[in-house]
Amino acid sequence: MIGALTRKARQVLEDPVLRRWMMRRALRLEPAPPPFTAGHPPYLPSVDIGAETPQWNGPAPAVPLAMPTKPLRVALAGESFEIAPDDPGALFERRHVDIEVELAAHRFAWLPVSGSAIDPCWVAALWAAWLERHAEARTGWAWHAYTAAERAINILDYAQRHGLPGAEAQTLSVLAGHAEAIASSLEYFGDHYTSNHLSNNGRGLLRIGTALGMDGTARLGARIMTAEAGRIFGQSGVLREGSTHYHLLVTRNYIDAWLDAKSAGLEQAGMLRDVAERAVAAIPELCLPGGLPLIGDISPDVSPAYLGRLCGGAADSDAWPAHLPDDRQKAAHALIEGAAGAPISPDKLAEDGWHRFGDHQWHALVYVPPDGWPPMPGHGHHDLGGFELHDGDVPVIVDPGRGSYCDPEYAGAELHSGVTIDGARPTPLNRPYYTAAFRARIVGARPDMSRTRDGRILRHAGFSRLPRVGAVEREWRLLDDRVEILDRIDGRGRHRISWRFFTAADVQTTPDGIALTVADATYRLSSAIPATVSNAVRWREYGHGDPGRLVEFDHVVKLPYEFKTIIERF
Repeated sequence: MIGALTRKARQVLEDPVLRRWMMRRALRLEPAPPPFTAGHPPYLPSVDIGAETPQWNGPAPAVPLAMPTKPLRVALAGESFEIAPDDPGALFERRHVDIEVELAAHRFAWLPVSGSAIDPCWVAALWAAWLERHAEARTGWAWHAYTAAERAINILDYAQRHGLPGAEAQTLSVLAGHAEAIASSLEYFGDHYTSNHLSNNGRGLLRIGTALGMDGTARLGARIMTAEAGRIFGQSGVLREGSTHYHLLVTRNYIDAWLDAKSAGLEQAGMLRDVAERAVAAIPELCLPGGLPLIGDISPDVSPAYLGRLCGGAADSDAWPAHLPDDRQKAAHALIEGAAGAPISPDKLAEDGWHRFGDHQWHALVYVPPDGWPPMPGHGHHDLGGFELHDGDVPVIVDPGRGSYCDPEYAGAELHSGVTIDGARPTPLNRPYYTAAFRARIVGARPDMSRTRDGRILRHAGFSRLPRVGAVEREWRLLDDRVEILDRIDGRGRHRISWRFFTAADVQTTPDGIALTVADATYRLSSAIPATVSNAVRWREYGHGDPGRLVEFDHVVKLPYEFKTIIERF
C-alpha cells in the first residue's frame, strides 16, 4: 500500500501535465471517462459461453511418451536457461526480474519457435508439470486472459501436429476451462483503454472452440475479433499502437483466426480474411530496403525474425507459418503473397501516422502520431521527429527499438534520433483517462507532415507546453550524395537543446565530424557543434540486441534557432 502511494505521488510530482489534469478534474472542468463495465464489451449481450463438451478429432501421439532423459534449453523473452529432466516443474517456479519471462513460461511460448527440434517427451513433461501446479486454481498471472489464450493456442498448434501432450480427458477439460477463464475476464476497459489484448482473447476463444468442437465458444471469439478490428486498426489497415513489430504480430493473429474460422465454416471467416489482407497490404510500406525498422516496442511473444515471412522473407522451416499443417501453410502463403502484391499507397498509410518517403538512393520511415501524443493504449515511444534512414539497403540511422519493458529509457526520446529541449521530450506522457479535448489543450496543434521538392517537413507543437518554447519544424532534404536535416525551433530566451542520432554503424570521431561505417559504406555526420558519442543497444528482438551508438549534439542556444545536420557519403 505504501509503495503504491509512493509511486503515485512520484508520478504527480514528476508530471506537470498530470498535475494540470488533476486540478481541472478537481474543478470539474474535465469529465471522467465514460462509464463502462470491465470485461463486458457493449457489443456482447452476454459473455457466458455456456456448458459445451470438448471433443478432440486431431491426431494421437505417434509413440508412447516417456520422461525426457536429456536437459532442455528453453529461451523465453530474452532469457535462456536449462531445465533438468528430473525437475521439469522448475520452469514454472523460477522468479525473474522481468515478469514477461515468467509469463512466457506460462504461455508455453517456446513451443511455436522450437521448430523441428521439438521433443514430444519434453512437451508432455512440462504440460504435466504445469497442470500439477496451476490447472485447478485458475488465479494469478498463470490464468491472465492473454496468457491463457496464448497457452491454449500454442498447445493446440502443437497437438494438431503431434497429438495432445497429456491424458486426453484431462487435457480437453483443462483447455475447455481456458475458454471459461478467458470469457470471464475479457480485457475490455472501455473505449479509452482497450488494447489489442481483447482481440487476442477472442482469438483464444475462437481457436479453442474450433479445435474442440465448442461452437458457441468459437462464435463468441470470432465476434470479438471482428468487432475489435475496427478499434485497433486504422483506415489504412495498420495497427494503431505505434509499433511495427506489434503490427506484424497482430497481423499474424488475424491470419491465424481466419484459417480457423474458414475451416470451421464460421460466417465471420470472410471478414477476418478482409482484415488480414488489409493488415498485410500495409507491411511493404513499413519495410525499408535494409529491413524492417523496429519502431516502437518489440513484443516478447515471438521475435521479428520469426514473423519474417510477413515482410517478404523466404519461407523459413522454423518460422511462422511453418509449424502449421500443410494446407494452412499454403493458405497463409497465398494470402500474404496476394495482399503484399497490392500494397496500400504511402498517402493512405500517412493518414495513420506512418510516413514512408525517399529520393535518389535514400529511404526514410517516420512515425508521427496523428494527434501528437504516443498512442494510448499502445506500444509507441516519445520519439516524435525520430526516423530511420537507409541508403539503398544500408541502414545508416536506425531506431533502437526496445529490448524489455524494464528499460523505460528506450521508450523515451533520449535514445532516439530526435530533439529534446531543456531535457523535455517532444510528446507528453499519455494517460488513458485524458480526454481528446484535454490533449488538444496541452498540444495546441496536430502534427503536420508536408511534401517538399526533395523531402518532407514535419511541423509540431509538442514542446509548446514548455515556457517560452513555440513550434518546431524538422525538414529532411534527400539529395544525391547527402541528406540534410534542418531543425527550426521557435520561441524566446535561452534553452538547452540536444540533437541526437542513433546508429548501428561503427563510429569514429574525426576533425570533420563523425564517421559512420556500415558494411563497406562510410558516411560523415556533421554539424556546426561538436558531437559526443556514447554506447547503447540496438534491439533486434525482446532481450537481444547488438551494439549501437548514440551521437549527440548539445548546446545552449537563444530561440528562435535553426540547426543543420548533414549525413553524406564519403
